[in-house]
Amino acid sequence: MDLNFPSGLELESVAGEGRRSIVYKARYRAETVALKIYRPEFVEKYRKKYNVNIADFEMSRNEAFRRVPKLFRYAAKPLGVIGKDGKHSLAFLQEFINGITLMELGRKKGGLPGSVLQAGEVIVKEAEAVGLHDLDLFYKNILVREQEGVWYPVIYDFNLMPQYRYPPNPLLAFMYRTGLHKKSHRDYRCIAQWKKTLPFESRSTEDE
Repeated sequence: MDLNFPSGLELESVAGEGRRSIVYKARYRAETVALKIYRPEFVEKYRKKYNVNIADFEMSRNEAFRRVPKLFRYAAKPLGVIGKDGKHSLAFLQEFINGITLMELGRKKGGLPGSVLQAGEVIVKEAEAVGLHDLDLFYKNILVREQEGVWYPVIYDFNLMPQYRYPPNPLLAFMYRTGLHKKSHRDYRCIAQWKKTLPFESRSTEDE
């Protein structure tokens, strides 16, 4: 697969792996960046099922989030899509978040600081107010970083297709249509989970 990386992009190490992508720490234009390379099966799934370019879709969601003043600090800066394959891009370039996981912070502090929990509530409410739902706030997809002694969460994963757009079953479709399910109900559920006692491993959890 020819990803057609721009000149000057240098991969340093694998920063993380998920079902949809592999993320590399890299250097580009004198900056440390995150390079997300999508797994071929998910490029094809989004192409066939949703008729979208997965990288462009993630870029648009990330940009929309950052355009909301009260949400700006809670998201990695999107830098661009690369690796063109015809109409579709196979990789996404983003600010590298120098932080730790939500779980690590919880273990370190014996629970999540109030600043993190309050930020989680702000994120869901402000995003919901501008029509951004299903932000994928599952705890494994959240990093936290410290600024002037205050910890706050940073979202870097925006490629989850909102469930209300493509309900997985007729019952959920009915619940969304009738308002029995808020479009942001999974986001509220994730934030409620943040508030529970850590460590997360001791509880049953739900991924997307």
